[in-house]
This record gives sequence, C-alpha cells and structure tokens, in this order.
Amino acid sequence: MIGSLLENILQKECYKVIWLENGASLYTIIKQVDIVIMDIMLPGEDGYQISMRINQLGLNIPIIFLTARSDIDSKLRGLEIGEDYMVKPFDPRELLIRIKNKLVTFYGIHKQIQHLSIDVTHMRVVNNQNNKEVEFTAIEKKIFFYLYENANFILSKEQFMDYLWQLEDRNSNLINVYIKKIRNKIDDTDGMIIQNVYGEGYRMNTHVKQ
Repeated sequence: MIGSLLENILQKECYKVIWLENGASLYTIIKQVDIVIMDIMLPGEDGYQISMRINQLGLNIPIIFLTARSDIDSKLRGLEIGEDYMVKPFDPRELLIRIKNKLVTFYGIHKQIQHLSIDVTHMRVVNNQNNKEVEFTAIEKKIFFYLYENANFILSKEQFMDYLWQLEDRNSNLINVYIKKIRNKIDDTDGMIIQNVYGEGYRMNTHVKQ
C-alpha cells in the first residue's frame, strides 16, 4: 500500500519511479537510478545489507531508509550506511523535501518546473516525460537560463539582444525564432512555461497552472 502510494506521489512530481520488492531486483538496475528509497525489513537481504552492497560496488547513490523501526540503534546504523532515515508513519511532503535535498547535495542545484528538471550547477535540463536531457544549441541554452535566472519577470526583446549580442548586428525577430525552438524542445508548445506577454516580451513561469 505504501509502495503504491509513494509511486503515485512521486510520479505526480514528475519523477521516473521504479518500484521493486526486493534487493535482488535492485542490483540489476542500480546504475540507472539517482536515489533509493528503501525499507529495512525486506525479503531476503534486509535494507542494511543492500545498502552495504551498493557501497561496496563503489556507487555513490543516496539512500533514504523509510522504515517502522524507530529505536535509536536502528536509526544510528541506518545513518551510518545510508544518507537519511525516516520513520513510519510519515508525511509524504517531508519525504519529498528530503528527496530534493539529497538530489541537490549529490548532483547539484535542481529545480522542477512542470515536467522539466533543471540543473543550474551544470546547466542541464532533463525532460522527465521521456527521461532525456534537452539538447540545446549554445544560444538556446543561454536564452533558456537567462529566462530561468529572471524567472517570473518579463524580459523584453531588447534585454535579450543586449544579453546575447551586445554590439553585434541585432535582429529582434531572431528571439521569436529561438524561443519557438526552445519551446519545441521542452514540450512547451502551448507557451505555459515560456509565456509570450503581448507587447512586452517573454516570461518563464516557475508555477505553471495545470
């Protein structure tokens, strides 16, 4: 029941979820995952043993234990071989914050905007609908992250041109072309994430109405 609940909650947050019931299955796909949320009391190897085997493989993957064991000895052992420890019953909102914090610590600063995962540190954007990195050209990437750095504020075409080309020959129509290409690449053809504000410019919306 808890596994099914968490799967639904995480998918609604645009995470790609693989739900398994034992460690033996985890080993076959462990190199494909960014974080593990795991109970301790499992069939076959328990959560402690699975965590130690992952560490022995040299895989630097954050592990959050989610368990009914609330005694201090279990907590201390879990924190020694994992990254975090939560006790059932739990509030899913707290788990979501812990997941985001661990992903930031391990992989850089990430921001979720609808179906996009944005890694500011490495200037990468992943489309969680297909789990693929968006392949921007150099100028497209500059425009996307310029919008992101000024999220929820309108940027005029003049501001874009000053940022991109400064003293070079400028053509404001190129901004429209690049924005269209970016929207297509991030599956935002309806302009909900990168919005055209008529007569003023463009705005990246971090809170998109569903």
